[in-house]
Amino acid sequence: MTKEEFVRFVSENYGVSADNPFSDIDALVFRHTENRKWFAIIMRAERGKIAKDGGERLVDILDVKTDPLIRADLLNKKGVYTAYHMNKVHWLTVVLEEVAKDDLEFLLDLSFSLTKARPRKAKRSNVPN
Repeated sequence: MTKEEFVRFVSENYGVSADNPFSDIDALVFRHTENRKWFAIIMRAERGKIAKDGGERLVDILDVKTDPLIRADLLNKKGVYTAYHMNKVHWLTVVLEEVAKDDLEFLLDLSFSLTKARPRKAKRSNVPN
């Protein structure tokens, strides 16, 4: 999937547009509308910074949040790597041109779910009975 295809996919399926909160790097951040939490960030990086055999070629990468319990299994998939510039336990990096569309959609759905707003618990009253 290309960067443009990805941006269109997110807009059509999640109803959000990307923003760029950084002035010094070309990155697109995708956030939930209700809590403003990131669920994905797309940027360009040297492939060698993502994978040991990568070289200096620039690629579009996507960082998504993941469940630490399934992280190891996800790292076995083609195009999925340890997070670049994010928490290494809770985030993964995906090289867009290397990952299968179904895997990308799964990872994006998972990240969206893990970062969405949670209902707040009702406060307990301190008033004695």
